[in-house]
Amino acid sequence: MEGARLVSELIEKYHPKNILDLGAWKGYFSILAASYWAQVDAVEDTSIRNQYPDYLKAHPSVSFHESKIDEYQITKNYDLVIAKHIVMYMDKEYVLWSFLNSIYQHLNRWWLLFLTYHHSDSELLNEKEGIVRYSLNDFKSFRWNFSVKDFWDYTNPAPWINKEYKIWYVILQKN
Repeated sequence: MEGARLVSELIEKYHPKNILDLGAWKGYFSILAASYWAQVDAVEDTSIRNQYPDYLKAHPSVSFHESKIDEYQITKNYDLVIAKHIVMYMDKEYVLWSFLNSIYQHLNRWWLLFLTYHHSDSELLNEKEGIVRYSLNDFKSFRWNFSVKDFWDYTNPAPWINKEYKIWYVILQKN
């Protein structure tokens, strides 16, 4: 899993102590981060899809919050925010002007936001309705003091649908 390797490298390099995992799904990144001794707040809407296992809800380093991502109120500061595979399903204006502003306000100075979105030629963009198109320029032109620290693309084979989809990974750093 490419995303897990990338998040592991970020955690090993920067040693974040407080992590917010937005769209935690089954808790893979939450447990990964907790294995590095980080305190993790994991957010997932289990009323829509109950994928977050009960045994992870009891993990001593992970606090689970049941909420829709766009309704979750961030109340404390974090060293790293993980937003994997969620912005492409949210209204673009909301993401660029409200969602990222909320994250910026709750990100400790010099710390990171890791997010993903579908590459412009990803097959899923052409086949699945409701996926929002982004480009790297969308994340370079913030009114807040973020800088693009790193970015790269990754082609993820999806054998269950007999296709590949391309993902952009972007790391934004608060200045």
